[in-house]
Amino acid sequence: MLRSTALFGSLLVACGGEVAPADGGALLDAAASDAGCTPPPGEPFACEDLTPDPACGARWVVGVTGRVETTLGAPVDGARAQLCVRVHPSEVLICLPPPVADASGAFAIVVPREARCQSRAAMRAIAPGRGLATTYCPVALDASAGPLVEVASPYRLPPVTAAAAPPRGDADAERDVVFSDGVVLTLVPSALPSADEYAALAGALVDVSATECFRGALAPDGAYAFDPEAPIRGGAAVSIPNTAGLAAGAEVDLYVLGGLETRLLDGAEVEEGELGRFGLGVVSADGAAIVAATDARLPYLSWLVWRAR
Repeated sequence: MLRSTALFGSLLVACGGEVAPADGGALLDAAASDAGCTPPPGEPFACEDLTPDPACGARWVVGVTGRVETTLGAPVDGARAQLCVRVHPSEVLICLPPPVADASGAFAIVVPREARCQSRAAMRAIAPGRGLATTYCPVALDASAGPLVEVASPYRLPPVTAAAAPPRGDADAERDVVFSDGVVLTLVPSALPSADEYAALAGALVDVSATECFRGALAPDGAYAFDPEAPIRGGAAVSIPNTAGLAAGAEVDLYVLGGLETRLLDGAEVEEGELGRFGLGVVSADGAAIVAATDARLPYLSWLVWRAR
């Protein structure tokens, strides 16, 4: 898929918890509205023309509203909700600058006119510096709905716990990094973009009933969220506790949740908010763990999702 070269394609958390461009591209002004009009408080779309462009052969979206909270149900004041859309018909990907959620976790996104004709959309919800994993979720584009999309279910960010990572030492030496709940990644520290990512590794087991993002389409048996979000060059081997009590030798499909520029090891792109299968896991002979096959290596730190065959 094509990505916008003149517009901002992705965001990363920078020092001090700020959000900064990752590719040097210009920011697309997500708050632009009709000249000379200032929307009154509580009415973010009052200045917008809601009339669909008759030339748009896809979904016309002027604004998106929703909420961000933790998986424990607490609102995340100051969270960011970044909308990424495929513009019809070019299929160029545009990611908008994220607004800051209010004390209740609520946000409102005004979509610039050049990004309103959408073939697909996904939301990236983040909370810089808050000890919460990033999440991605497709945005339903119901053709029968109007130009304002209200996301009913909140985007839920799981609190993460620091991993027990051995000292970085020889950055090219493979080692086991043990995360909370017994998840183990076997990786090489130099496979991460920088030493900072290795030092900050954290994660959390996620109750799949606490997210609507992919539950309906996949019905997973489990999910684990990693932080910080980052690619893993060459991937990482994975071991997951067999909390579902699957029989020894049972096969499990392993998926990664698409994030910023997520690709499988064969180069296939995984769209934001979509799940990409990266291989097979097998329950160990003692039934204690689901162990990834030799050629099944986690390519990206976002969410690991699994489902028994």
